[in-house]
Amino acid sequence: MLNKFDYTLITILGILMILPLVGVTQLGNLVEGITAWVLAVFVIIIGVYGFIKAKQ
Repeated sequence: MLNKFDYTLITILGILMILPLVGVTQLGNLVEGITAWVLAVFVIIIGVYGFIKAKQ
């Protein structure tokens, strides 16, 4: 099981994955289209859910 710090990093990674999709072009883009959105949102959900579970 991961700790709070690991889940925080996962959430930050998800946010960094969404930034190019909303117009921040300095970071580049890993994938294009709907797959990028699904992957980024999925990573954020895992991070937030894990952080909440680790907090309890």
